[in-house]
Amino acid sequence: MKPKCESHPAANPDGFLEDPNVPLQRTSKQDQYSAANSIPQDNRPQIRSKKVPQRVRQSVFKDKKILAKIAAFRVPPELLAGETSVAHPTLSNLSIDSSVTPSNDNIPVWALTGDLVKAVAATAALQIADKPAYAFTFNLTAKAREKALTHPRGFLESLKRSFDKQLSRAGIRLPYWFCIDRDWDGRLHIHGAFAGVTENEILKEAMSKAWGEWPGRGKQFQIDIRPLRDDGWATYATRNLRRVSGKIGPAFTVTRPLQQDAQWTYEEIREIMSSSSKVSTGRRPVHPRQPVQRL
Repeated sequence: MKPKCESHPAANPDGFLEDPNVPLQRTSKQDQYSAANSIPQDNRPQIRSKKVPQRVRQSVFKDKKILAKIAAFRVPPELLAGETSVAHPTLSNLSIDSSVTPSNDNIPVWALTGDLVKAVAATAALQIADKPAYAFTFNLTAKAREKALTHPRGFLESLKRSFDKQLSRAGIRLPYWFCIDRDWDGRLHIHGAFAGVTENEILKEAMSKAWGEWPGRGKQFQIDIRPLRDDGWATYATRNLRRVSGKIGPAFTVTRPLQQDAQWTYEEIREIMSSSSKVSTGRRPVHPRQPVQRL
């Protein structure tokens, strides 16, 4: 899903609206600067600790491989005969890597996944929930962008804190995720999704108070909220995540309740794929656990 406002002249080629009251400023690409060149080199041998913590290596490439495996997965007839807590584990609208053939290979545990998988799983969790789900795009004001860029806790945390504060004042508990994206000239804006727990007009007001409001012309095009059709929205919204994160640091966030539902959804899919592998090898599959009832 790609929100567009074709009738408005301020829409840019990427389909996102810019603040009509702020002139466009094109920035030239700067060469990468290496801090190591400015630090005197010490040739003395370094004493390293013998206890080296293992780092969980996450990457967009690995996430795409995981999603491709899920998209290529086919549930065996033996498992379809029984009841499962996830009716159809294949996520929709994913670009399957040509190197991935339909198979029942297992996927990594949740802790080894990155933001792309988490965004897709969170979107899938919103879709299977009892309440309607929505996708949104919010175009930040220049003032909001500058404030977030100078915030001591980072760009993303600044926007999240402001939004959570407005939700708390309105008495709203909102399961949501959002990420920071950039358009063709480098301007930062927000994509996300949430569960429909209240009227969208109330949420629009909370977003405007948290992230700024366009004055005058084009104000009605600043926020775009639409029904969440499929998990392809998550892959679209996070397509520039690595590039954006290189500029501003962390660029994806999800509320704790929604993250728990996303993890449960992902682990259910993983359990089904694992059971499928056992069926194909002649081993007895483990029946997927029953779904957790969440308030």
